[in-house]
Amino acid sequence: MTRKPKTVIVTGASQGIGAGVAQAFLDRGYNGVVNTPMHDDDPKDFLKMLSPMGAISEVKDIADAVVYLTEARYVTGEVLHVDGGAHSGKW
Repeated sequence: MTRKPKTVIVTGASQGIGAGVAQAFLDRGYNGVVNTPMHDDDPKDFLKMLSPMGAISEVKDIADAVVYLTEARYVTGEVLHVDGGAHSGKW
């Protein structure tokens, strides 16, 4: 059985423990590619191939989702996928 790809966002992952946690997820096949300093030296064309939309998420994409969840009056206990469609299965 093929394992369904998963996406994870690790905040504060530019160095130290956060970077180690992010690398551990990447080593296990997770995606979570966001255009941050952590990926400055990574080939952008390769990173784009990790997304079904063929684009790299920007920090603003994640920040906008967080703001929405904190300000949406009737949204409670919601999981909001900000992953360019990766949660919907293989593409």
